[in-house]
Amino acid sequence: MVEENYEQIERRRILQPKNDIVFQTLFGKGKENITKAMLEDILKIKIHKIDLDKNKDLLNDRKEQKNGRVDVRAIINDNVECDIEIQLATHERMIERFLYYWAKMYTANLKVGNQYNKLRKTISIIIVGEEIEQFKEIPQAHTKWQLREKKYQNIVLTEFCELHIITLPKAIQEYQNNKEDAMLQWMMFLDNPENKEVAEIMEANKDIKAAKEELDRINQDEILWKEALDIEITRMDNEQFLYEARRDGIKEGKKEAKLEAAKKMLEENASIEFVMKVTGLTKEEIETLNS
Repeated sequence: MVEENYEQIERRRILQPKNDIVFQTLFGKGKENITKAMLEDILKIKIHKIDLDKNKDLLNDRKEQKNGRVDVRAIINDNVECDIEIQLATHERMIERFLYYWAKMYTANLKVGNQYNKLRKTISIIIVGEEIEQFKEIPQAHTKWQLREKKYQNIVLTEFCELHIITLPKAIQEYQNNKEDAMLQWMMFLDNPENKEVAEIMEANKDIKAAKEELDRINQDEILWKEALDIEITRMDNEQFLYEARRDGIKEGKKEAKLEAAKKMLEENASIEFVMKVTGLTKEEIETLNS
């Protein structure tokens, strides 16, 4: 009985909605009502129709191009592309990554020979678990980015480009002063669905209550639990690698030290992309370690 209780506690701790695979399961295909409610509260629009039956892989026609994968991809109201991602860790090139993924979404429907009228408004929603360096001077949690004329800020070049970036720690702080804001209520749920504040939120917000009930069902999935645990362990390992790199000055150190650190990370099954980020080595330099 003690072991069963311990396993239940561990499962509830690991299967948090911030975990990539849990987030995808909770807001993916078959969960249209929950996803629709969250999107309406974030975007402040009325959604009449939502289609979650979309490929989340942003594939390319040419091998040399970089692929991407979003957490949840939807079409809302028949004519707006929308993706939702949750990124717990940030890095120096996060903004470039956001723009790259938005651009892949924007061009996904345009095939060779198509007219430009095949392009659709594309919205990227990114929820980050850490503050982005460029946002430190911005007090609010939710920022909305568009293409605007530098002098005449009220003139938007096009409505087709829209990025929403939500900083989770700031949202938690904002909630204390604005508990009626539905978007902030969702962020409280994503951050910690077991928080007593979330229990109070669910008394008035039926959509978040439905999300919590669905999350409880997901928690009983043994296969999903193991996959989520793998993701959590990888994330923790990556954080440790970053800590050790900063501690040992790997990024500023000699190439021999970088190669040794890279070799160690590869032995621990870290991805080449992650090793590149930590060490500053090129892909080619890292690949030679596997040869």
